[in-house]
Amino acid sequence: MNWTNYFSFPAAVVFLTLLLTGCLEENTLPLKIGAKAPPSTLTLLNGETREVPDDLGQAQVITFMSSWCPCSNQSIPLMKEAFEQYNSGPQSKIAFLMIGFQSPRSKFEDIASKWQVPFPVGYDDGDKIARAYGITAPPTTVFIDTEGNVIRVFYGNIKDIEEEFLQWVGELL
Repeated sequence: MNWTNYFSFPAAVVFLTLLLTGCLEENTLPLKIGAKAPPSTLTLLNGETREVPDDLGQAQVITFMSSWCPCSNQSIPLMKEAFEQYNSGPQSKIAFLMIGFQSPRSKFEDIASKWQVPFPVGYDDGDKIARAYGITAPPTTVFIDTEGNVIRVFYGNIKDIEEEFLQWVGELL
């Protein structure tokens, strides 16, 4: 039996590492590629609420970050660059969303303010949305197609994979 037909090696390594270290919380499993993104409601830092995923019919890049995580902070400039590249015309082509978790709200608000994030930013109170998405560590970026399906999940600093990240965002079009 060829297990590569069922699991990607990097996803299997991450899952087994989290399982063996006890980092997976009860009922928290990694998202499956091709599965529908779990619906949730998020309160944005400006007080508005937003459905996650938001607008079916529009591709989405959702990143889960924490104020204490250096890789989260290093990823923000590339997220901003991708947002500007794919949303420079009269219509937004890809929706971007940053969700803070695993850190105090006030510290996450400071990070979002410091970086002047140009797209919606929300705080996941109690990490409920992160758990629904199977996310246990920042930064994690989820790519969702126009039908609301998860097409890719990347665990780690996107700055380390800049070319691939921009390619993956472009593939959402």
